[in-house]
Amino acid sequence: MNVAKTMNPMGPSSENCTPSAKERFAHALTLVPEIAQVEARIRSTFRSDVVLMREIPDYLLTLGGKRIRPILSLLCSKALGAEEITPDIIDISAGIELIHMATLMHDDIIDQSPVRRHQPSPYAKFGTPATLLSGDFLLTRAFGLCSKLDQEIIEATEQACIELVEGEALETLLHQDEHSVQKSLTIATRKTASLFKLSAFCAAHLTDSTEETTKAMSLFGEALGIAFQIIDDILDVTSNEATLGKRPGLDIFERKPSLVNMLWLESGDPLAKRLLVAPDPRTEGEYVERALVALRDGPVIQKTKALARQYADAATKELAKALGNDLHNLTPEGEALFAVIDFALERVL
Repeated sequence: MNVAKTMNPMGPSSENCTPSAKERFAHALTLVPEIAQVEARIRSTFRSDVVLMREIPDYLLTLGGKRIRPILSLLCSKALGAEEITPDIIDISAGIELIHMATLMHDDIIDQSPVRRHQPSPYAKFGTPATLLSGDFLLTRAFGLCSKLDQEIIEATEQACIELVEGEALETLLHQDEHSVQKSLTIATRKTASLFKLSAFCAAHLTDSTEETTKAMSLFGEALGIAFQIIDDILDVTSNEATLGKRPGLDIFERKPSLVNMLWLESGDPLAKRLLVAPDPRTEGEYVERALVALRDGPVIQKTKALARQYADAATKELAKALGNDLHNLTPEGEALFAVIDFALERVL
């Protein structure tokens, strides 16, 4: 492991042989073969006499995804000394992913999104009522798994779900409500980072870590989750449809209070002011294209990247603390957790 690279994940490597963060992340996946058990546990919860309650979750699961939340809980458990992945860790990992899947279904309904991961979204394929009920079904199944664990896990899961819903409720459109950069960070903390934090907390708690270690690991998960959301906001502008699985500029088109949009408004660019007006279907396509060109060639994206770096640095600091600040004697799983931070950042560099 290149320790200097880990502690400064944004720094370029001078060694041609140094593996990329993407390669290191791919290696991290080989350290947690138990992810197959988590996926099997997830599928086991789809049982129902109602065909759609089986079919819709199965459809979403087969669309793929990074499974970053259960991977995080598995890696954290091993990095903190778990000699084996217990059924409790499998259950909470599956439960957290089920919660995430439910939120994806509900998000697609709220956003009326026709596409997810290059395919018709569950909302587009199965309709609003069935998709909404399927999301509710998964949330219930998730709590069925979590309820078998101890009280602290139950309370932490409840709190994460409350924060997630609050974050969704706060994410009103720019032409409907007043927003700020700080409010957007609050939304990211609650809507996205809550489940990252829960994944890391549960791993620490279930491996009987000290209170100090559990707190540091939780803060690591939270900071990483915020960084992931900021990076997703950047990719909405800088990436393309083939990579995103949806057309770029949707946050602009939908008037979302993303970090990019808020920093753009804060910059005073006259073009950004149109974000405060409801979209006009007749001219919106042209406006989004102009906005993407302006943002890609301007300083706002660089400023947003700097913000992502700040949270990635915070995640690195808390992870190092959780692992005893002994970066020269990390386990492969500990190294892999740093690779997750690097991988998140590499997506926009």
